[in-house]
Amino acid sequence: MMGDRRIAQIVTSQGELYFYTHIRGKELPMHGQIALDMAVTRWDHEEYALKIVLDQLIRLSESRDKEDNAGIVFNADTLEDEYSEPLSVIIDLTTWKVTQFTEGMDYFEEVNDG
Repeated sequence: MMGDRRIAQIVTSQGELYFYTHIRGKELPMHGQIALDMAVTRWDHEEYALKIVLDQLIRLSESRDKEDNAGIVFNADTLEDEYSEPLSVIIDLTTWKVTQFTEGMDYFEEVNDG
């Protein structure tokens, strides 16, 4: 659904970067968990795991080979105002956990892939 914006922070031992989407955003917590599950075979090689996570997020957001729909930035402050949605998902490659922000509750909770 167009206009369904969300932002995911991807945490690595080297720092963080941000994946944003404005389509299928409500599915970003689930997509984050799927992406992390796909990268688990490379848990000991963070750079390669990051490549897999990004590739899966792009694929799952239906943004592959498209000019828009999603993007990657190193600083969330550089996103245009229309993408200034609050952070909704954290994909942490240092702890191998995905957490999501629970609206109205002001906290993050772990996403389960079950």
